Amino acid sequence: MKAIIGVLKQKRILLLYYILLGVVINSLNLVSISFFQEIIDTYPKGLLSWRNIVIYSLLLIVPAIFAYFDNYPHQQLFEGLYLDFKLLSIDKISRIDYSNYQKYGVGQLIQKIEEGALALRNSITNFWLTIIRELVPNVFLSLFLIYNLEKRLLFYILMGYIFVVLTTTFLLKKLYSIKENILIDQELFNKKLVRGLMEMVLFRLNNRYKSESRILSRNASSITNARTKLTMIHELFFTIFGLIINLLKIVVLVYAIFEAKLSAGSIVAIVTLLGKAYEPVAIFNVIYVDYKLNKLSIQRYLDFLDCKDDTHIYYGKSYDLKNDDIRISELAFSYNKRNHLFEDFNLTIKKNCTTAFVGSSGSGKSTIIKIILGLIKPDSGEIFFGNVKLSELKLEYLYKQISYLPQESPIFDGTLRENIVLNKEICDEDIINVLKKVELLDFYTKLELGFDTELGEKGIVVSGGERQRISLARLYFDNSELIILDEATSALDNITEQKVLNRLLGEFKNKTIIIIAHRLESIKGVDRIIVFNNGEVCESGSFEELLNLRGGFYKLYKSHVK
Repeated sequence: MKAIIGVLKQKRILLLYYILLGVVINSLNLVSISFFQEIIDTYPKGLLSWRNIVIYSLLLIVPAIFAYFDNYPHQQLFEGLYLDFKLLSIDKISRIDYSNYQKYGVGQLIQKIEEGALALRNSITNFWLTIIRELVPNVFLSLFLIYNLEKRLLFYILMGYIFVVLTTTFLLKKLYSIKENILIDQELFNKKLVRGLMEMVLFRLNNRYKSESRILSRNASSITNARTKLTMIHELFFTIFGLIINLLKIVVLVYAIFEAKLSAGSIVAIVTLLGKAYEPVAIFNVIYVDYKLNKLSIQRYLDFLDCKDDTHIYYGKSYDLKNDDIRISELAFSYNKRNHLFEDFNLTIKKNCTTAFVGSSGSGKSTIIKIILGLIKPDSGEIFFGNVKLSELKLEYLYKQISYLPQESPIFDGTLRENIVLNKEICDEDIINVLKKVELLDFYTKLELGFDTELGEKGIVVSGGERQRISLARLYFDNSELIILDEATSALDNITEQKVLNRLLGEFKNKTIIIIAHRLESIKGVDRIIVFNNGEVCESGSFEELLNLRGGFYKLYKSHVK
């Protein structure tokens, strides 16, 4: 919630301007009714003055001009708040604790952010600001003006309010329940529709489309019926609401006949003000239902924004990785606090050497990498860079010196150039030289737009192997002290993988490199191999040394060769 308040504080001047302008516009419109009454009453008597005409003219013209200027703060807030609330998600992701981040799927998180930002914006602009700058001024000023014209009519008006409130309370519960069900059905409909669009091959080969279409048709019918019912209840409210206002107008006319005190101008003013006094009730009925529904989306988004942060991202020592071993001491870690993956685990990764982690799936290779990177926090024990504890370091500074490539290559929606050099100014010749090293020159020469070729979302227009080699090309421009490859060449064929890795190891021989190997053949040239088994180091040594031991690595190697 602090982040939301922070956004509103940044826009406080604009908010105040928007509120004041709205109050002034609505107040002037209501006051103009009172002056119109004077014009009607004085005209037959020949007492109509230029003063009243000028004031009434100004009361008509000024609000119209103000309404034009009202568009600026409205649009600034309507678009600005939505985008600012979405931007909070990026700020949150930059510092969220990794364990909390893992609880969200990307699609689920995007939906929470989109719906949450929209709901927050709509709750502020469509609900609270509408109440403050329009509904409250209209109700109170209308009643005040009616009171000045004829005090005794307020009793009938208040009785009408009580009836409207009781009716509205009943109908609002119905509307909220129906709208909530519509949202659930709509979410289910969209989920199944997206699934059918994205999994075309799977659904087509398994004849799923007919059954999916039947389910979607039933879902669509349910949504249509619910929306029809919703519309009918809405219209019932407005019908009752219209009847009440018309009945009150009749009461005013009957009262005028029997009392014979009200002038023609007063009758016109009161009848007009009745609509202005009751109109906010109708508007509130509509916006309150949406507000209640928005609260659910807002809470989901706030739950994400309130997730625990990793305080080490921006706080700690700024430490340079130069000629330091990485030492893991007495480390313990478990995912579920019961079954320990690591217990009293010790390991030293030598500086300026290439170290490969191998082992069966689930043996702890990728987990130990994430612990070294500070993403996952151990239950106990320490990671040392030289003699400095990882827990004392500022991760933001540390990450500037680390390049990490996972198996799912980090390609973003942008051009080939942007994906290789990011925002650095690098000449084409240097990039082409790197493309040769990662076996991408042929790929590049076939592109009509060259480095300006768009790669699409997650690099959808290129193959898995090409995505991995584009990510590997990025390493040559990173100037990192620590390079970590987590099965980053798994999509390459054996020959290409061997060529690319050998060049990379030669280029960065004075850097510390950690490789999680997909194929054991690819790590023949590394300095040291660490063999993992159930969270323990069972063997370590060079490729030849481990083969000669005929232990765990030998068995892994033989199974891969077969």
